Amino acid sequence: MERKNFLRAFAVAAAAGPMVLSACKKDATTTTSSTSTTTTTTGTTVTETGSCIVTATETEGPYPYPGGELTDPLDRSDITESQTGVALSLTINVVNANNDCAPVANARVDIWHCNKDGYYSGYANQPGISGNLSYVGKTFLRGYQLADTSGQVKFTTIYPGWYGGRATHIHFEVYVDGVMKKTTQITFSETISDAVDVSTLYAALGVNPVRNASDTVFGDSATDLANETVALEGSIANGYSGTYTIGLAL
Repeated sequence: MERKNFLRAFAVAAAAGPMVLSACKKDATTTTSSTSTTTTTTGTTVTETGSCIVTATETEGPYPYPGGELTDPLDRSDITESQTGVALSLTINVVNANNDCAPVANARVDIWHCNKDGYYSGYANQPGISGNLSYVGKTFLRGYQLADTSGQVKFTTIYPGWYGGRATHIHFEVYVDGVMKKTTQITFSETISDAVDVSTLYAALGVNPVRNASDTVFGDSATDLANETVALEGSIANGYSGTYTIGLAL
């Protein structure tokens, strides 16, 4: 029902003009928060968010993999699929927050997000900077990996663009033994997103007017927003990298 309501809102937004989109709502929130600080090999101090807590559950949104993630999966670490943009490397740690953050080996982590122009693969009639476009049959910027014995997966992708009504974001789902245990989203520092938005490949969209705190997914909880904002290191020229921990209640 949520997805039908979203798509109905999407159709209304498209009629009103490009880049106007009703945002999704949060399904649940967490009650605790925690961060941990690590020092990278480059000497840069990075705050890793989302560790040792149960990660907030967020809406799946209208653009999961068409046909179902479990029936038609894309097993790959590099999800770029020829899309151009600022390079982004993400390391995801899956832990059991009910067991002292023990790693969850073999957890399946699904990822998907829009391209630099704000369009998702696999869907038609998406309003955006280039008008209503269809990417039915395309699979760019989607994939999954199985966590290693340390509960870790890595993805190579590009920095996402944005579309009307939402802050810049990436979607994740986590399955354990074939059962979906977490649906969530992450965002990034507006300082970095704003810089990317005016860089050469993204400049046609300009700066996303929706701030993280006013986004209807992230902005309804200051605690969750802090835990879902992923710290990055790097640059536009050399790409960014970051680490995020998804805590499950197992």
